[in-house]
Amino acid sequence: MNTAVSVECVADAIDNEQALIVAFASQDGDMVDQHFGSAQAFYTWAVTADSAELIASRDFGYEKKDGNEDKLKPKMAWLVGADVVYCGSIGGSATRQLVTLGINPIKVKGGPDVEELVDSLQAQLASDAPEFWLANILKRKRSNGDDRFDLMEDEGWDD
Repeated sequence: MNTAVSVECVADAIDNEQALIVAFASQDGDMVDQHFGSAQAFYTWAVTADSAELIASRDFGYEKKDGNEDKLKPKMAWLVGADVVYCGSIGGSATRQLVTLGINPIKVKGGPDVEELVDSLQAQLASDAPEFWLANILKRKRSNGDDRFDLMEDEGWDD
């Protein structure tokens, strides 16, 4: 596993445009154990059916669970480029902001291990029938790829 790099936002760390970019709200990178808004850190992985690599992390320090919306801004700005973010819990405002950025928030209970979640994602990526939410993300990623102009031409777009 490579060491995560320090970047302005997740998009700056992406080498493989087809990889699923997954952020985990975690105190130490080992388990999802943080509420989104007060998360001390995020660890971001590039995941494919064949590989998984930690590509970026960012420490935000301790923040109170006080409903203060301002603490969301730096987190949202840093997560630009991610496809999914796993967290222990998340409020409605943060959920709406993530969805607007094209990031799918997933709430998990019990502090699951990051590596187990990565393994589960890899199994789904290798399958012919990933869960609905993941299939939608993969479809969106493919439509944003190099073939988007071919798709536009197929739909009748013209210069």
